[in-house]
Amino acid sequence: MKLLHTFLRDLKVSYRTYYIYIEFIMALIIVAVLLFVVPENADPTTKLFLHVESGINSEQILTSMEKDQSADITLLDSREEVVLAMEKDRASQGAVIGETSEGMGYEIILQGYESEEIRNMMESVLLAGFKTEHPQYTETTTVKVLDADAERLSDRTNYMPILLMMNSAFMGLFIVAAYVFMDKEEGTIRALTVTPVSIRDYLLSKVGVMLFTGLLTGLITTVLVVGMKVNYLHLFLVLAASNFFGTALGLFIASFYDSIIKSMGALYIIIMIMAFGGVSYFMPSFSPLIIRILPSYPLLFAFREVFLERPDTGFILTTSGLFILAGAVFFMAAVLRYKKTLTV
Repeated sequence: MKLLHTFLRDLKVSYRTYYIYIEFIMALIIVAVLLFVVPENADPTTKLFLHVESGINSEQILTSMEKDQSADITLLDSREEVVLAMEKDRASQGAVIGETSEGMGYEIILQGYESEEIRNMMESVLLAGFKTEHPQYTETTTVKVLDADAERLSDRTNYMPILLMMNSAFMGLFIVAAYVFMDKEEGTIRALTVTPVSIRDYLLSKVGVMLFTGLLTGLITTVLVVGMKVNYLHLFLVLAASNFFGTALGLFIASFYDSIIKSMGALYIIIMIMAFGGVSYFMPSFSPLIIRILPSYPLLFAFREVFLERPDTGFILTTSGLFILAGAVFFMAAVLRYKKTLTV
C-alpha cells in the first residue's frame, strides 16, 4: 500500500509539472512527421531524360536500360529538349547517346548537386544499354535469392523502432533525473528518513511513473502511425523492458550529482552513445563490434521484430529479459547510492 500510495502521489505531481509533457509533445511531433512528411514508401527511382541520336537503335537501348528499375527513363527528340525538361524538374538528370569517332559514346547532363553514388548509378544504367548492343554480349550475372520470403517494412514503419527507442524507452532517462533533482531541492529525499516510505519504494514509484508514461506515449504513437499492423503484446514487452532499463540508468547517473545542470553532460553523452546504434540499424553492412555491444543495437532490432508478420519471438523475449536484468542491476545500484547520499 505504501508503494501504491507513493506511486499515485508521484504520478499526480509529475502531471502537474511540464517535464512529463515533453514526452507527449515529442510523441505528437513524431506522429505528425511520420504521417504528413515521411511517405509510406519513398520512390527510389531517378527521373532520367534521354536523347538518342539518329543512326542508333534507340528502342533496343531503351528496352535494355529499363531493365534497371533504379531509373525512370523518358526518351526525347533533342539535347535541347533534355535540358528544358531538366530545368522544369530539378530532381531529374539527363543523358545523350550518339556516335563518336571511336564508336558509340554518351554525355551525362547533371543538375550540379548530384552525389557520387547518383553519378555512378547513371553511368551503370547507360553502360548496360551499350553492352547489349555489342554482338558478342552475353548475360553473365547470376542472381541468387537467399530468402524469398523475407519481410520488408514500409519506409514509414521502418523509422518507428528508433523513434520509439529515443522517445518512449530512453526519454525517461532525462525526465526521471529531473524529478529526482526537483525532490532534492524541495527536501523530499531527506524527508524519507523520517517517514515509513523506503528509498526503494520511492525509486520504484519513479520507475512506475516513467513506465506508465513511456507505455502510454509508445502505444499512442504506434496506434496512430501503423494501426493494428503490429504485435502489441510483443511491443508492450519490449517497451516495458527498455523503459525500465532507461529509467534505472537515469536514476543511477543522477545519484552522482546534486543538480540537473551538473548531470546534463553525462546524460547527454549516454543518449548520444545510444543513438549510434541507429547507424547500423539503417546501414546493416556497417556494424562494427563497438556498435553491436551498445544496448541500443539489439533493442532497435527487437522493436523492428514486433512490426513483422512473422517476428522472431525468441529474440524478442531474450532481448527483453536482458534489459530487465540490466535494469534491475542499475536499479539496485541506484538504491544503494541514494541510501549513502541522503544528505546530498
